[in-house]
This record gives sequence, structure tokens and C-alpha cells, in this order.
Amino acid sequence: MNASPTPGRHHPCVALDILSRCDFILKHVAGSESLAKIRGQLGLTQHELAAKLGISRQHLSKVENSPEPLSPKLARRVEEVCRGLGIAQAGPLSGIRAIPVRSWAQAGAGVDFEELPLDWQKQVATDCPDEQAFAVEIQGDSMEPKFFPGDIAVLMPTQQPRNGSLVVARLADEGIVLKVFTTRDQASLRICSFTSYNPVFQPIEVSESRVIWNFPVYQIVRQVWR
Repeated sequence: MNASPTPGRHHPCVALDILSRCDFILKHVAGSESLAKIRGQLGLTQHELAAKLGISRQHLSKVENSPEPLSPKLARRVEEVCRGLGIAQAGPLSGIRAIPVRSWAQAGAGVDFEELPLDWQKQVATDCPDEQAFAVEIQGDSMEPKFFPGDIAVLMPTQQPRNGSLVVARLADEGIVLKVFTTRDQASLRICSFTSYNPVFQPIEVSESRVIWNFPVYQIVRQVWR
């Protein structure tokens, strides 16, 4: 069962559509101020960004403090890092920020958004408009071959999921699931259905009262190199 994209909104798979946009960084990264701004919006330290770029921290510091434009090679590497952190189509960077990535176990520890554990070790860059957005690292193979363990799902806890939305939900008996969500009325009950892309897994159908929380997915970020 495939969720069709809603006009005017990001489809959950947009972060997987890696398009060739090398010209963006070449045009917009003019040196120190722009590169430092990108690093800040990615939520990375100089050590972390330097490691991803394959250069020393000292060299990165020198580049960030130079008025000269980036070399084409380094500019392309910066764009690759942005893509790897979830910025598939590099647009204006003003809306990009770093959000926490929680583990599958952490996501299952709270009964609502406010009770989720505050401690986290990873960040991911996103332009998700939900101010409360956070991300979880996917576990299990129920959504293969479309999504895989280790992929990062960016969630919108203040938004209501729609029929056909990709969601991460916590169910009373099944725990945390990544599924395609639909709902229907049956007699006096509202039935929620959670469907996998992997045909081995049967749909889960529960009454709405058994859904502890249900957050739509804004985007999926995949790390290709593992």
C-alpha cells in the first residue's frame, strides 16, 4: 500500500530523492560566513564537520575565517554532507535546523511528546516546519524494501496524520511501529489500521483508544554509507 503525495506538501520520500544540485553550494557558499552558518544549521561542531568533509579541523577553521569562496571540490563535498544529513534538495538554508534523533527504545518510553526522554546523542538537519519535530532511528524490516533499519524518520508531533500518511506510532500492545496509517469508523468505534510495505507483515488494526500516540513522518533520511 503506497501513500500518495499530497499536492503542495513534502512527500515522506523526498529526502531519498538525491538530485544533482552542485550549483547551489557553488553559488551560495561564498566563504567564511556562509560555511559557518551552514555548519551551525547542521548542528555540527568544527571537529564533526571537518571529519565529514575529510579535512582537518584546523583547515576548516581557516576556510571559515577566509573571505575567499570555497573551491569547487570542497563546495561539492559540503553539499554531499548536507544531502547525507537529509537536505536532498538544497534550497534556502534559513529554515534548516538540527533536531534530536532518539532511539526506538527512547521513543517508546513516553506516553506523549512531553514525556519522551530528553537525552539524545545524534542530530539531523531538517527544514520540517513543526517546531516540536524530532527524529527516530528506524528498527525492524516491516517497511522494506522502501525503508530500512538505520534510516532516520523526522516526525511532526503537533500534526494530525491523514489517511495514507506514513507514521511512527506507539500502540498499547505492539509498541513502536513505522507504518502507513488509515482510519475508518466501524459501528461506534474508530478503527486505526497500520500497514507495512513488507508483505510478510499483516496489517495491524486497533481501536483508536489503543493508540498512545501517532505522529506523521515529514521525511526519511538515509545514510547510504554504513
